[in-house]
Amino acid sequence: MLNRLLVLMLLSVIVLTSSIRKIANYRHYVALGVAIVSISLGLLPLNKVLNYVDVDVIGLIIGMSIMTVFIELSGLAEFLALTISKYVRKPSLIILSLSLTAGIISIALENVSVVLIMAPIAFALASKLKIDPKVMIIGIALASNLSGSATMIGDPQAIITAGYFRLAFGDFIVYGGKPSMFFFTLAALILACLSLAFMARTKYLKSNHSENIRTDTMSEVKREVDKTYILETVLFLSVKIILLTFRNELGIPLSFAAFIAITGLSITRLTLHRDVKSVINALKGGFEWRVAMFLIGVFTIAGSFSEQGLANDLAKLIHFIGGNNLFLITSTLVWISVLASAFIDNVPYIATMLPVIEGLQRILNVDPIVLAWALLLGATLGGNLTFIGASANVVAVRLLEKKGFQTSFIEFTKLSIPFNTVSVLSGWLLYELTWILT
Repeated sequence: MLNRLLVLMLLSVIVLTSSIRKIANYRHYVALGVAIVSISLGLLPLNKVLNYVDVDVIGLIIGMSIMTVFIELSGLAEFLALTISKYVRKPSLIILSLSLTAGIISIALENVSVVLIMAPIAFALASKLKIDPKVMIIGIALASNLSGSATMIGDPQAIITAGYFRLAFGDFIVYGGKPSMFFFTLAALILACLSLAFMARTKYLKSNHSENIRTDTMSEVKREVDKTYILETVLFLSVKIILLTFRNELGIPLSFAAFIAITGLSITRLTLHRDVKSVINALKGGFEWRVAMFLIGVFTIAGSFSEQGLANDLAKLIHFIGGNNLFLITSTLVWISVLASAFIDNVPYIATMLPVIEGLQRILNVDPIVLAWALLLGATLGGNLTFIGASANVVAVRLLEKKGFQTSFIEFTKLSIPFNTVSVLSGWLLYELTWILT
């Protein structure tokens, strides 16, 4: 009993550190400290640490971070956003297009980067059309958070899930002959963005609040587009996806796919273009040793959680709530994850809950992926309730404030709650109809 209490206390330390913005920058030190304490106390035997610390997953996450910097430097996101804004003129359609674009490119680009890249474009368009920019900026942030688990490379929680159950890239699109996370997330994204555009059309586009935005904002986002760089980035990102799709058949680890893509793009930029600066910036900016430290701590405490029987206990509790009714159990997983992700970081939550999924799978004798999708879906779709629930939302509000548009908690939730409600309900119902009720 004492060991279980210690595990819960250490897990709480990681969760609180990750969730409180003022101290979140130090979460990697806290997580590593927690890992050392848990091993020292015997909560996780030293000889079992490597069973839980997935070095391959950490390698892919770091590799994806480096690729994210390459994508950002290539100008791919800006190229897509500017192309759309060039051909779409109606304000409500621009809001719909920008939010959808943010959601789609955040599948391969870190969410905060998506907001920072697209915000100047949104401000420029708001100034040009004389409309309130709040709905555009908030819409971009909400959409970027929504699509992270559409593929296995979108967000750390998707990568961790893929590594735990040895999933390939294609499994997130179709698994066992059924549509998977890609379709649930994409449907939720489209419907939520449509609801945002409708709200904007009926309310926010009627007001003129853009006088404070500089009229030359569009010049801030105009830069020479290096189409060769964009094509090379897309090419090697595609190579990475292909390797991840067939990784089980090829017998290659997750990190190998990332290594090939990064190495290939780096060599191409160096040999063909002598672009040393770009390569150095990508490797330096993308190699997140803090992320590695944090993940080692999270995996260790998740291992302690499993070793001390807490994962089994929680699995039994969920089974007690839902019985043998798979609809009730998966719905419980979805909605618990929605509530949890509104307040705590998804990475420790997912890492801790995956052993619970494994325990439930043994009790119910079902494919664990059926349960894993419910867990991942709720965690992905549920983090948009407040602007403190995700870093991209915080950045969006700060950018608005810098331009003179104070955005209160209530103002944000007037947009986020309908958006979040539509996304969660549509994703949940589509998942249940596809996987459970058929």
